[in-house]
Amino acid sequence: MKRFLSLLVLMVAATAALAQEPAQEAVQENVQERPIIPERETIVVDNFTAVPNITLGLFQYARQCVMEGLAHRRLNVIDVEQDGYGRADIVYPSLRYAHANAGNPYDINRVVRIMNDYKEARYYLTCYISRFNSHPVEHHSKDSEGKEVVKTDFSCVLEADVYLFDAETQMTIGPLRWRYDYNGASNPEFAERQAIENFRSKARSFVTDEFRFKASVIQLGEYNKRGKLQDLYLSCGSDMDVSNGDVFFLYVVSDINGIESARKIGKVKVREITGRESCRCSVSNGEAEIDQAFKNGERIVAISDYDRYF
Repeated sequence: MKRFLSLLVLMVAATAALAQEPAQEAVQENVQERPIIPERETIVVDNFTAVPNITLGLFQYARQCVMEGLAHRRLNVIDVEQDGYGRADIVYPSLRYAHANAGNPYDINRVVRIMNDYKEARYYLTCYISRFNSHPVEHHSKDSEGKEVVKTDFSCVLEADVYLFDAETQMTIGPLRWRYDYNGASNPEFAERQAIENFRSKARSFVTDEFRFKASVIQLGEYNKRGKLQDLYLSCGSDMDVSNGDVFFLYVVSDINGIESARKIGKVKVREITGRESCRCSVSNGEAEIDQAFKNGERIVAISDYDRYF
């Protein structure tokens, strides 16, 4: 009888242990099923200011190029003009406004008023086009008979001071100087438009530099013949305008008594957009550490193109 009871107790204990194992696995799976899904931040673009020698049409076009560049890289853009905060033909030309603010068109009191009206936005941006100069350039040469030949083309110099306010940190970044020289146009209008259109790519680069985001490693990919990890998948894709060639640094993040620390373990580069919230990346370095950390269930955070965690 005692032997039977002992066997019964062992069977119950074994059954309980088996029942616990799937529960533990489910907990681990749940952790892996909650990757960091980055979301677009919202930025409010205020009226711009400019020197008066830029035409109204180019002034408006410059602002439009900046907004398009911002929207194409990770941001939701709010245009204050759509909500009656002033039209370009009212604030332009605006040199007097800049002089009224001691040469600085950035007005923190206006920033606070606008951000109070856009609670969903974290960032505010404005720009002062401080220089716009289109001019002819003469090129002197000689023909086969030794006679002087003068050829004229046109160049344009564009300079702007960009100001960015972060409502979360209450910090202002700027003025950041954007400068572009376009040379060799056949007419001044073409040179001016090319200089202005560069604002679009400047804004894209600006977002890449200033607006980092986090993602997770959601799956390891293939290995080469030597057993080294070749690629992996991150939890970000077309929703964040991730592009082929984008770079991410990978960190193992740990929490010690409530204090978070991070150790860089590798670098990856996007090679294919596989969905709205996923992309495939080739591993540039750290293959072994990434492989081991993922298989050990450690927390890996991918930071977009930046060489530090915070």
